[in-house]
Amino acid sequence: MTSRNRLLASLFTLTLLTVLAGCGSPNQIAKPPVGNFTNANLSGTYAFAFTGSNAGGFFTMAGSLQADGNGNITTGTAEINSPGLGSLLTSVPLTGTYSVAADGRAAATFVTSAQNFNVDFVLLSNQHGLIIRFDQNATASGTIDQQVSSAFNLPSLAGTFAFDISGVDAARNVEAAGGLFTTDNAGNISSGVVDDNDNGSLSLNTAVTAGAAFSTPAANGRGTLTVTANGVTRSFIYYIVDGNHLKVIEADNVSALAGDLFRQQSAAISGSFVFTQSGTSTQGAFAEGMVLNTDGAGNVVNTSVEDANGITSGFSQGNSVSGVYSLTGGRAVFSISVSGGIAGGARNLIAYPSTGGVLVLDADTTIVATGTAIQQTGTFSNASLNGRFGLNLTGQLVNSGPFDLISQFTADGNGNIKGTTDLNNVGQLSPNLALTGTYSFTSIGRASGSLTTGAGTQHIVLYAASSSQVVFIELDNGQIAVGVLSQQQ
Repeated sequence: MTSRNRLLASLFTLTLLTVLAGCGSPNQIAKPPVGNFTNANLSGTYAFAFTGSNAGGFFTMAGSLQADGNGNITTGTAEINSPGLGSLLTSVPLTGTYSVAADGRAAATFVTSAQNFNVDFVLLSNQHGLIIRFDQNATASGTIDQQVSSAFNLPSLAGTFAFDISGVDAARNVEAAGGLFTTDNAGNISSGVVDDNDNGSLSLNTAVTAGAAFSTPAANGRGTLTVTANGVTRSFIYYIVDGNHLKVIEADNVSALAGDLFRQQSAAISGSFVFTQSGTSTQGAFAEGMVLNTDGAGNVVNTSVEDANGITSGFSQGNSVSGVYSLTGGRAVFSISVSGGIAGGARNLIAYPSTGGVLVLDADTTIVATGTAIQQTGTFSNASLNGRFGLNLTGQLVNSGPFDLISQFTADGNGNIKGTTDLNNVGQLSPNLALTGTYSFTSIGRASGSLTTGAGTQHIVLYAASSSQVVFIELDNGQIAVGVLSQQQ
């Protein structure tokens, strides 16, 4: 999204996913995994969160687990919010097992009193991975991050945090919000602001009420967060990743939102950024990608480029973007114009610089979406994508429903990739699918690409922030998807 939170490298067209669901040609199975990962690479305390859909609609889950490095989850705690099924469960004990393959892909079973949750993830390092739910009951995407226990105290949370959360409101309409607030060493909010887009109804630049916010974190980095704005109090459960990053999940009857908090150390916006966002528009599911060039003096220069895909309105690409922005108190307002396409015309974005990137909320009545803009560094060519990468993709099919996947692949620096994908297509599971693909970067860090399995070819646009991090969207009819790919360490 969020998260939402939220995040980008291989996408699959409607034709591919229909076949993967068992309606056509056999799937091409990947070769045995190659690499140096083992169970020992997942060892310690980790915070996890993933968001997606189940039989009741929107679903989100977050928690903390202790991995012993030998394939066992010895202890943990989870929060589960599934409003369509009337389920809000907090402080649920969690145990389980896991197995890490040589290429960094892993499978785990989270055992709780509510039900068991099967997940797949790809480790990017010992500290970070990309995760999907991988069972027939639901599909979801998110991250898993090793926690820094020295940050499990209120003074470590003092300062200003920006946030980006999304999900559904009490009527199960899509909702997204962003903002920032400042707290002291005792966890009390002194000031802040919230921007909310509830199904196209905008409530912008609303002051946060001063008062108690963070409870003292427990031994696993878990605590509660209370935020009041415009007379509405929202209650969240948080899990500390480190002193700059927290995962949050709403635990009340106001809405069901989830996402991330990132520390705001600098409020500057200058230079070139890559950006994807996903959500809904008045025409259905929506995804957008940009290379956004700013001059540091309040202008979005017209060398910026936008691509967009709507699940019922088709896609458009290569649209020019220009506009202006202003930054006040750590909050930026963008007024941009997109030259054409399915999301063309005047557009409004609210942005909050943070250690996790520039968190972005779409502030238009016709689009409810969030994303993260990442500053570009370096120069770009096909050689920029070289080595071993992990990938996460989340999307929606016009005739079927939601899907999520993770992949591990190798890029050769010459425009070719090869790897393995695990796909959850509306609860129909396809593990170990062989993946090949191509990509062709221009000097601005934007690339056209294709991804192929034994079932078909897909078309994507990638946006490189650096040689180690790329975001992307798909440009095929009938499917909406956004993803992220990061280099394995």
